[in-house]
Amino acid sequence: MRVPPLIAPLAAAGAVAALAAGALAAAAPVPAAAVPAPAAAAAGTGYGWGNVEVVGGGFVPGIVFNQRHEGVVYARTDIGGAYRLDPTTRRWVPLLDHVGWDDWSHSGVLSIATDAVDPDNVYAAVGTYTNSWDPQDGAVLRSSDRGETWQRTMLPFKVGGNMPGRGMGERLQVDPNDNRVLYLGTESGNGLWRSTDKGVTWARVVSFPNPGNYVQDPTSDNDYLTSNQGVVWVTFDPTSGSPGAATRTIYVGVADKENNVYRSTDAGATWQRVPGQPTGFLPHKGVYDHVGKQLYVATSDTGGPYDGGHGDVWRLDTATGTWTNVSPVPSSSADNAFGYSGLTIDRQDPDTIMVTTQMSWWPDIVIFRSTDRGATWSRIWDWAGYPAKSERYTLDHSGAPWLTFGRTSAPVGEPLVKLGWMTESFEIDPFDSDRALYGTGATVYGTDDLTAWDRGGKIDIRVRAQGIEETAVLDLAAPRARSSSCPASVTSAGSCTPTSRGSPARCTRRRTSAPRPASTSRRRRRRRWCASGRPWTARSSRTSASRRRRGRPGGPVSSPPA
Repeated sequence: MRVPPLIAPLAAAGAVAALAAGALAAAAPVPAAAVPAPAAAAAGTGYGWGNVEVVGGGFVPGIVFNQRHEGVVYARTDIGGAYRLDPTTRRWVPLLDHVGWDDWSHSGVLSIATDAVDPDNVYAAVGTYTNSWDPQDGAVLRSSDRGETWQRTMLPFKVGGNMPGRGMGERLQVDPNDNRVLYLGTESGNGLWRSTDKGVTWARVVSFPNPGNYVQDPTSDNDYLTSNQGVVWVTFDPTSGSPGAATRTIYVGVADKENNVYRSTDAGATWQRVPGQPTGFLPHKGVYDHVGKQLYVATSDTGGPYDGGHGDVWRLDTATGTWTNVSPVPSSSADNAFGYSGLTIDRQDPDTIMVTTQMSWWPDIVIFRSTDRGATWSRIWDWAGYPAKSERYTLDHSGAPWLTFGRTSAPVGEPLVKLGWMTESFEIDPFDSDRALYGTGATVYGTDDLTAWDRGGKIDIRVRAQGIEETAVLDLAAPRARSSSCPASVTSAGSCTPTSRGSPARCTRRRTSAPRPASTSRRRRRRRWCASGRPWTARSSRTSASRRRRGRPGGPVSSPPA
């Protein structure tokens, strides 16, 4: 998660030209390459500019694999845009760097969808806040070249890529049989929407009966906490349709603890509450096994992503209508102190499913794995006599050394580097049972030997966020002396710390030195300032950073001297 743009102060400081790109046109495609080059942006300043890589640094709530075309993978962030994974370099390619200052909130992505029929098509539901902090309505972006260029359709309501509940999903889906048809679950009581022309136009599905009713804190006077989290996911039974004809059976999850799963068996014409469904929790994820005809639902007692104290995992046998609680640790257990999310199926072996603790601050999240449809489970780590633990993994964080957050030794009972937090998306590659990616509140992790778990071995987890950039600079200083290379300078990088009460994250600062990067920019492409003989400092206070986190203007930011 990164700090929202500082429109007015940056405009006053003359820094907009360095970072802004033109807004998306309603009809004309806009190339992502339209962002001004760093060298041009720095012209006349006397500084040389280059990219510096921090790697991650924010919440990645969604990772989406194309289910029919190998190597097509997308990631969404809550404020930092969307990305496509390059299968050759294994780096993430930013897709929304063209979003300019006038459209700053469209760098927040509530949901992203890839087309199983035509893998060149990709769609994104964009917008950052549904409350008063966001000056514009949301939109659906569509691309027919995997995000190289985009077209935009504005929606008549706001979209909250950085609102509570943003990790639930995916809300935006393409019909796997008739790719002219898309569905979008929305927030704020706007219900379920549908497009029948590949995302060009949209209309509300008036027959869908429930727009959701869950809000994080109905008693609050903060409109960030009182927004209806809405319709939270859509999933299809692809076997209920045929190529070119709309899929008939569709499941939809709703942020309503008493009425949370709906089904249509006539291609969305009518909808019914699924009988016998569990109540008392919110359905964070809904994943359908079309081979075994099983619908899995991971639930939590809040919408997250910062909180969640109880939850369950359920399996619906769609042939018999029977719901079975398959929770690794049921909500009725004294050991259950978390909700569930990050639900995934191994498409090469659909009896194998995995799920994560959506929020488990201490000592770490737990990832669970079952090879028998949830009848039994194993954990990625377990206690072996406190504070000792037995672990089924090794974690290499060298791809982002800052993930230690300055610690040199592990606190008692905790790892030095955590498996994560806010783990809303854990995805097994549908073409490779050994490969998985998952997002956290700070990075993306991945493994290429997942089935070693089943053989009693340890899986190798590594940072897989290269190319994703979400951090924000709070302080930066350049040395006085001119140098042919940029010497290490002291910087203060922004870190985003969610609060225990589920309120928006607050930004704090941490002091670093070599070999950490000399600086990072506020945008995804980080830039390094080199000395030109005149020192300068860009600085924003912690208070200003906290205000910007909440979508409000902060204090002034100075630009490099001319």
